[in-house]
Amino acid sequence: MQNSSMTPQLDEANKYIFVKAYEKAQRMIEDLVANETFRNDLLLHLRRVELATKLQTLKDLKLNYEKQIEREPNNFVPRVALIFAEQHGEMIDSKEALIRFQSLLKTVGPHPSLFYGIGFCMEVENNFERARLNYEQCINQDPNWYPAYFGLSQICYQTNDDRKGDQYFFLFEEMAPYNVYGNFETHRRLSMEFIDRKDFSAAETAIQTLSEWWMENKGTCPTEIQLFERLATARIAELKGDLVLAEQRKSQGRLVTTRILEDESISEGIMYFAAKVLEEYSEFPHALEMYRKILRAESANPEMIQKIGGQFLSMGEFGLALELFTEAYKAHPDQAEIRFCLLVSKLKIAQVNVEDYLISKERLKKLVDNPNDKVELLSLLHSLVAKFPEDPDIHGHMGDAYLRLGNKDKAARHFQKMYELDNFSRIATLKYAAFSMQYGDPERAKKILESIDHPEKLNDEELCELLWLEANYEFRKQQYQNSLDRLHRVLEHDPWNISYLLLQIRTLSDESQSKSEIENTDATLRRLAVGDESDLNWAEYDKKTRQLASARQVELVYAREKLRFLYVEGEEQILLRLVQAAQSFSAQQGIYDLIKLLNTNFDSPEIYWSLGVLFKELWELESASMWFDQMLLIPGLSDRQRAKAYVEQADCYIWRGMKLEKAVEYARLSLDLGTHKDKRPLRVMAHGLLKLGKVRQAEVYLEDSEGDKDPEVIYLRGLVKYRNGAFTQANEVWKPLLTHRAESLRFHNIKQEIMRYYFDREPYRGVN
Repeated sequence: MQNSSMTPQLDEANKYIFVKAYEKAQRMIEDLVANETFRNDLLLHLRRVELATKLQTLKDLKLNYEKQIEREPNNFVPRVALIFAEQHGEMIDSKEALIRFQSLLKTVGPHPSLFYGIGFCMEVENNFERARLNYEQCINQDPNWYPAYFGLSQICYQTNDDRKGDQYFFLFEEMAPYNVYGNFETHRRLSMEFIDRKDFSAAETAIQTLSEWWMENKGTCPTEIQLFERLATARIAELKGDLVLAEQRKSQGRLVTTRILEDESISEGIMYFAAKVLEEYSEFPHALEMYRKILRAESANPEMIQKIGGQFLSMGEFGLALELFTEAYKAHPDQAEIRFCLLVSKLKIAQVNVEDYLISKERLKKLVDNPNDKVELLSLLHSLVAKFPEDPDIHGHMGDAYLRLGNKDKAARHFQKMYELDNFSRIATLKYAAFSMQYGDPERAKKILESIDHPEKLNDEELCELLWLEANYEFRKQQYQNSLDRLHRVLEHDPWNISYLLLQIRTLSDESQSKSEIENTDATLRRLAVGDESDLNWAEYDKKTRQLASARQVELVYAREKLRFLYVEGEEQILLRLVQAAQSFSAQQGIYDLIKLLNTNFDSPEIYWSLGVLFKELWELESASMWFDQMLLIPGLSDRQRAKAYVEQADCYIWRGMKLEKAVEYARLSLDLGTHKDKRPLRVMAHGLLKLGKVRQAEVYLEDSEGDKDPEVIYLRGLVKYRNGAFTQANEVWKPLLTHRAESLRFHNIKQEIMRYYFDREPYRGVN
């Protein structure tokens, strides 16, 4: 038995049902039912029942099936069809229908129509699990029973499984496209088919049922669907010869177009849809306006740009493409896809072989990234300029190449040409300004920078470049504080950029020169400032840094030590000096900069140690402990590194008043590793023992430790006497410390402790 759902006759009937020509559809379905081949196809009977519902002839159809049952008592088809008819006409409830379907299942055996009927009853009763099982049984029996896919989709939606619901609904639409409204392409395709048949009434209904579906199901109709309906029905009116109605509907469509163009919240996807509709119905000026708005949008989607560009270029509309993308370039001059489409349209108009040109540009990119062969690079650049002299990117690369070769005049010509061709581009503007600042006229560079529109919209990298160039200008004008204000902002973004650091050092040096008795610069710094890294005398540089440290120029010293650290690739001794400079200038700044360094994958145990030390400087001992813990977890630490971490961690524990036994053990381990040049582990151990109440042992270690002038040693020696009850002697030991200015939070905390004992005579809280 052939399945009627696969026949052209039923397909044709479904199309007429879709456009509400129910009588025509009924005649076609009745012809199929009368055909011996299809008379027992229950899918056909189900569609017959659904059509009778629309025609309000279900009672007649019910009588028809009852008579057929009398004539053919052994044929189960009219029995199933009768239940369908009674269900659809609400002549029986779902419980009675279920009983009858189950009875037939027992007598007739498995059949997809029965599983579908049971599933439908279960769905009505909200028994979704059993409904699902029966719908699945129906499909297992016959995968062409498309109503079961619809049932499954609805159950999935009801149980919040939208993804699977969409999958089932897609299968349903694929198998029965004219059984459901709302799919734009179905309405459009069917309308076009009826136009070809010159059945204009059906064609119009196929369009109008789309907006009707939206109003009935969603309460509103999207503007893009309204636009489609107005223009599509206008075309149909034209074909019918009703030009007045056609013009009226076109006018309505143009009003909807204006609404879409004026709506700032509308998505680019909707605008693209609207543009395609406008194109299809020959509203080209409005379609171009829609494309322009998409390309000008703040959040222009690269894929959408490529789609629009590909469309115009593939159609051979190179002039229109150039017009569109020239406007788009002005709105988004550095958007890669817009630049590409603009370039291709220019190449096409210039009749340049696009494929060859783009292949050469790909080759150029590799040579620029690895510029070892300067001859090949220049040769390729000249070849590209000869093919198409209007590509700003090529002129920019030529400027860079000539600058590396030391030919500043040729570089200047190409940079100027680049800027003339690409002056809306922020990247090109900044590049030309940088060249002008360094090798040309700083005042011209300043004017170029002032041409940048909406600098607040620059990305981080572009903003840093702008601020750095402005800082250069202010430095040249000897407006040092203005220069530093900008440099602080760029250094916050990239504190380890050598160019930024060099300018900061030069600015700080020149600013403080009038207040200093020593020369603030040295030959190495002067060489680096002009980009010469040959014959650098770091010994002289370090000597100058020490002189500046003695003169208390702490910010300048810190900047110089950062630069020094970068050039020795993280040498431990230089890092130690950097940490000391940060302690003098700003421990907080040092922490920020080192964490930024870690985030650039510049990782080492010494940086962990440095961070711990700087957090200790801020007396944030818990954070400091965390960094020392992290350091001790690193495999392969040297004895020296392990000893450094142990003594610092022990010191943190003791001042925090926690893990005192472990702290003493760590101090002992640090001492045993024997890598310390000083006897600081002895002092830390003595402090820990005092905290534990082991005064005699602490006294021994204090006697062995060095640093009689160290505030912490003095504090601990007084504490020994205090712990032994010699309050007067303790006060005598501590008294000199109270007159000294606290230059660190550690010393401040020591003084606080002394004040507590000195005035309150509060018993020392040792741990027994």
